[in-house]
Amino acid sequence: MKTLVIFCAVLASVYTYSEACSCFPQHPQVQFCNADFVIKAKVLKRRETGPSQSDDVIYTVKIIQNYKRDRYYRGRRVQQIFTASNSALCGSFFEIGREYIITGSIRENRWRTNLCSWNLPTTSLTQYQKNALKSGVYKNSCSCNVEVCFGGQCPEPSRDKCVVNQGADLSCFFRENSCERNRKSCAWRSPACF
Repeated sequence: MKTLVIFCAVLASVYTYSEACSCFPQHPQVQFCNADFVIKAKVLKRRETGPSQSDDVIYTVKIIQNYKRDRYYRGRRVQQIFTASNSALCGSFFEIGREYIITGSIRENRWRTNLCSWNLPTTSLTQYQKNALKSGVYKNSCSCNVEVCFGGQCPEPSRDKCVVNQGADLSCFFRENSCERNRKSCAWRSPACF
């Protein structure tokens, strides 16, 4: 009987793990700064590579704008981006012909993205986000961190950190604000969300 209970517990945890992808909410600035690439791209095609646990879908995209332009960018205008085939494995889905902001990591020269990355159609960007990308607000603010308060324990803002307090309008902070360094410390750029 004890073996059966243990088997059921293991089976339940495997089932739960395989059926869901969960992402902790992160501010777009944090997503931008932690990503190896941040691009505006038009999705040209989607190809499945076969039955594997991850990276079994390849999207071919035309890069319209590369917001990081660092060591990973070598002037390529067409790029392949790998992701898992379904959302349960944190795979991203992009519609052919649409333009997106796509962020992700680069490992062994392979560009990867997932459901937890900051990926959204360009038509969903707010004017603030468009300006923050275009003018380099996110890029130039990577020395400032953004923490979101959950579970009643809120860290204090510090020289290098802005905090979204519990009960605050996350949507406002995520869509209409950024954390910037002003002389010696980091602070929210706009009072709009307070």
